[in-house]
Amino acid sequence: MRGVSVLTISLSLAASVAFSGCSTQGVATSVPPRIFREVHGLRVRSYTLAAVTRDLSTYRAAEIHYLDNLMLDQIPDRCVERLNSGFVERIRALGRFEQVRVIGDQPILTAGPGLNEKSDASATLVVEGYIDDYTPGIPKLRLIEKGDNHAILTVRILLKDKTTSEILGASNITVENSRVSSNVDRMVDKEVAEMANYVRRSATRP
Repeated sequence: MRGVSVLTISLSLAASVAFSGCSTQGVATSVPPRIFREVHGLRVRSYTLAAVTRDLSTYRAAEIHYLDNLMLDQIPDRCVERLNSGFVERIRALGRFEQVRVIGDQPILTAGPGLNEKSDASATLVVEGYIDDYTPGIPKLRLIEKGDNHAILTVRILLKDKTTSEILGASNITVENSRVSSNVDRMVDKEVAEMANYVRRSATRP
């Protein structure tokens, strides 16, 4: 009986250790994705609405239109302004275009050497778009739902030929913020970066 008892205890300890090891491994493998979602909680989804099939590197100038806000008062004015001003700054910083014209709520703003109303329109790429979706999410629900109550910002961006108004490319870009402590400004800045990258990739010679 004593031998059986010792054997039983040994088997129990072994099973306990094995179970503990599996449990620890489960935590080790499940924690990193959770941390990644909360610390690096910005996710980007983009869908091509119209593929770029032409070489757009020949466009020397860009005409940037402020985004048409389809969400009206559902998105704060400061977010709309941050989107527009940030996007213009990004495009200028690319150094891709010799001339940049900005058309917004105010009279036409210009930048770039030698820009004037007689600039060659055939060499101008028009960039315009729409704010299609916005929700700040609810941080408290995001905590309860483990990050599933996302803050969302979606912009549809179009590239057009200045002379013909032909659509040369279009994309739908969505940024989701799944952080428990949502940072809307960071989400807006990420959207701006993705928009600028889309223009850069599209307008650069393959």
